[in-house]
Amino acid sequence: MYTGLILKESLKNTGILTDGRITITKEEKWNVERTAVDWQPEEWTAIYVEGADKDIGDIAVIVSNSILDKWYANLSDSTTDYVIFQRKIFSYAKGDADKKQEARRYGKSIGVPEHQLDW
Repeated sequence: MYTGLILKESLKNTGILTDGRITITKEEKWNVERTAVDWQPEEWTAIYVEGADKDIGDIAVIVSNSILDKWYANLSDSTTDYVIFQRKIFSYAKGDADKKQEARRYGKSIGVPEHQLDW
């Protein structure tokens, strides 16, 4: 089973959350006024998701096509982590520090605040 976290405010199309291959397991509001930057809202809705391992690649593409610029989402299964940006998906074996850093560098290069690249 894959699991993940998607911020509702990061999506231009929240309809993807009703895809039958995505199950929302929990939703919570986060007050982030101290860490949000000027173009981000001060409250975020964290949506925890899960689904069948076989669907993780398709779901990563759907999220990538629906996420706004300068945001990212995370999915993972038992062996692989996915960091999903608009039109760019990093997937790497859990524990691969080099690939993790590559994804962080990319996020920083597109304007994701460095202090938010903390996965």
